[in-house]
Amino acid sequence: MSFRRDKQGEREWRLWVAANEADLIAVGVPREVWADRLTWWRFVDHGYHPPVSNACDVRFRLADLSGEQQHLLYLFLDRVLPEERHGFALWAILHSRFGPADGSS
Repeated sequence: MSFRRDKQGEREWRLWVAANEADLIAVGVPREVWADRLTWWRFVDHGYHPPVSNACDVRFRLADLSGEQQHLLYLFLDRVLPEERHGFALWAILHSRFGPADGSS
């Protein structure tokens, strides 16, 4: 069996990055965290970024961002994440800090 690249998925990812790159840079999320779709979703799932080659070598974590940057990241995720967000650890952490006091959204 040969490995086939998902050209459509890669194209969609490049478009997503082009649309969101300025916001991610403004927040302070390093490029390596959103270099590819898998790395980005791993960060959103866990709230930290280890390279695939060494899961113990955490290069970037939510705590590396200032409180203001974390709030900007929360607002960004509120805009780009799918409506069903309960499975994302990063969202849960940020929502507990910056979400509405009544628990909505």
